[in-house]
Amino acid sequence: MRELSVYYCPTCGYYAYFQLSKNATCPKDHTELVGLGMRYQDFMNLDYEERDRLLISKIAASAPSLIHRICTSEKLYNQRALVGKLTAEYTKLQKENEELNHTVAWMHELVWEQLRRYKALEQEMEVLKHD
Repeated sequence: MRELSVYYCPTCGYYAYFQLSKNATCPKDHTELVGLGMRYQDFMNLDYEERDRLLISKIAASAPSLIHRICTSEKLYNQRALVGKLTAEYTKLQKENEELNHTVAWMHELVWEQLRRYKALEQEMEVLKHD
Protein backbone atom coordinates (compact mmCIF):
# COMPACT_ATOMS: atom_id res chain seq x y z
CA MET A 1 0.00 0.00 0.00
CA ARG A 2 1.25 3.47 -0.88
CA GLU A 3 2.15 5.88 1.87
CA LEU A 4 0.27 9.17 2.23
CA SER A 5 1.98 12.25 0.84
CA VAL A 6 1.42 15.86 1.80
CA TYR A 7 0.24 18.27 -0.92
CA TYR A 8 -0.45 22.01 -0.75
CA CYS A 9 -2.05 24.68 -2.91
CA PRO A 10 0.51 27.31 -3.99
CA THR A 11 -2.32 29.84 -4.34
CA CYS A 12 -4.28 29.65 -1.08
CA GLY A 13 -2.16 27.43 1.20
CA TYR A 14 -4.73 24.66 1.57
CA TYR A 15 -3.08 21.32 2.31
CA ALA A 16 -4.22 17.71 2.31
CA TYR A 17 -2.93 14.15 2.28
CA PHE A 18 -3.23 11.81 -0.71
CA GLN A 19 -1.82 8.51 -1.82
CA LEU A 20 -2.01 9.41 -5.52
CA SER A 21 -1.05 12.78 -6.95
CA LYS A 22 -3.89 12.60 -9.51
CA ASN A 23 -6.36 13.13 -6.63
CA ALA A 24 -4.54 16.21 -5.35
CA THR A 25 -6.77 19.14 -6.36
CA CYS A 26 -7.57 22.20 -4.26
CA PRO A 27 -11.29 22.30 -3.38
CA LYS A 28 -11.21 26.09 -3.04
CA ASP A 29 -9.75 27.19 -6.38
CA HIS A 30 -9.56 23.84 -8.23
CA THR A 31 -5.83 24.10 -8.96
CA GLU A 32 -3.46 21.18 -8.90
CA LEU A 33 -1.81 20.71 -5.51
CA VAL A 34 1.97 20.53 -5.26
CA GLY A 35 3.81 17.82 -3.34
CA LEU A 36 5.44 19.14 -0.18
CA GLY A 37 8.38 16.76 -0.48
CA MET A 38 8.26 15.37 3.01
CA ARG A 39 6.83 12.28 4.59
CA TYR A 40 3.33 12.40 6.02
CA GLN A 41 4.54 11.37 9.49
CA ASP A 42 7.23 14.09 9.55
CA PHE A 43 4.60 16.66 8.62
CA MET A 44 2.24 15.38 11.32
CA ASN A 45 5.02 15.73 13.91
CA LEU A 46 5.10 19.49 13.26
CA ASP A 47 2.80 21.72 15.30
CA TYR A 48 0.37 24.06 13.51
CA GLU A 49 2.69 27.05 13.67
CA GLU A 50 5.57 25.08 12.15
CA ARG A 51 3.27 23.77 9.43
CA ASP A 52 2.13 27.30 8.63
CA ARG A 53 5.71 28.59 8.46
CA LEU A 54 6.72 25.70 6.19
CA LEU A 55 3.77 26.26 3.84
CA ILE A 56 4.30 30.04 3.77
CA SER A 57 7.95 29.59 2.85
CA LYS A 58 7.00 27.14 0.06
CA ILE A 59 4.34 29.50 -1.32
CA ALA A 60 6.71 32.49 -1.17
CA ALA A 61 9.47 30.52 -2.90
CA SER A 62 7.16 29.56 -5.77
CA ALA A 63 5.81 33.10 -6.28
CA PRO A 64 7.15 34.95 -9.33
CA SER A 65 9.88 37.45 -8.54
CA LEU A 66 9.49 41.17 -9.00
CA ILE A 67 11.97 41.17 -11.89
CA HIS A 68 9.98 38.43 -13.64
CA ARG A 69 6.76 40.39 -13.20
CA ILE A 70 8.32 43.60 -14.51
CA CYS A 71 9.82 41.85 -17.55
CA THR A 72 6.74 39.84 -18.45
CA SER A 73 4.87 41.61 -21.21
CA GLU A 74 1.16 41.57 -22.00
CA LYS A 75 0.12 40.08 -18.69
CA LEU A 76 -1.70 41.48 -15.69
CA TYR A 77 1.47 43.29 -14.63
CA ASN A 78 1.44 45.28 -17.87
CA GLN A 79 0.47 48.81 -16.80
CA ARG A 80 -1.86 49.42 -19.76
CA ALA A 81 -3.73 46.19 -19.12
CA LEU A 82 -3.87 46.92 -15.41
CA VAL A 83 -5.25 50.43 -16.01
CA GLY A 84 -7.81 48.99 -18.42
CA LYS A 85 -8.96 46.40 -15.89
CA LEU A 86 -9.13 48.97 -13.10
CA THR A 87 -11.09 51.38 -15.29
CA ALA A 88 -13.59 48.66 -16.17
CA GLU A 89 -13.91 47.71 -12.50
CA TYR A 90 -14.35 51.38 -11.53
CA THR A 91 -17.13 51.80 -14.13
CA LYS A 92 -18.83 48.63 -12.91
CA LEU A 93 -18.66 49.81 -9.29
CA GLN A 94 -20.01 53.25 -10.23
CA LYS A 95 -23.00 51.64 -11.95
CA GLU A 96 -23.59 49.35 -8.97
CA ASN A 97 -23.36 52.35 -6.63
CA GLU A 98 -25.96 54.24 -8.69
CA GLU A 99 -28.32 51.24 -8.54
CA LEU A 100 -27.85 50.95 -4.79
CA ASN A 101 -28.44 54.68 -4.31
CA HIS A 102 -31.62 54.39 -6.37
CA THR A 103 -32.78 51.47 -4.22
CA VAL A 104 -32.02 53.37 -1.01
CA ALA A 105 -33.92 56.43 -2.27
CA TRP A 106 -36.89 54.24 -3.20
CA MET A 107 -36.86 52.54 0.20
CA HIS A 108 -36.50 55.89 1.97
CA GLU A 109 -39.56 57.29 0.16
CA LEU A 110 -41.52 54.10 0.91
CA VAL A 111 -40.71 54.32 4.62
CA TRP A 112 -41.78 57.98 4.81
CA GLU A 113 -44.98 57.21 2.90
CA GLN A 114 -45.80 54.39 5.33
CA LEU A 115 -45.03 56.68 8.28
CA ARG A 116 -47.36 59.38 6.90
CA ARG A 117 -50.13 56.76 6.50
CA TYR A 118 -49.53 55.53 10.03
CA LYS A 119 -49.71 59.08 11.46
CA ALA A 120 -52.88 59.78 9.45
CA LEU A 121 -54.46 56.60 10.84
CA GLU A 122 -53.43 57.58 14.36
CA GLN A 123 -55.05 60.99 13.94
CA GLU A 124 -58.17 59.39 12.50
CA MET A 125 -58.35 57.06 15.50
CA GLU A 126 -58.00 60.00 17.89
CA VAL A 127 -60.82 61.82 16.13
CA LEU A 128 -63.01 58.70 16.32
CA LYS A 129 -62.23 58.30 20.05
CA HIS A 130 -63.39 61.84 20.80
CA ASP A 131 -66.61 61.48 18.80
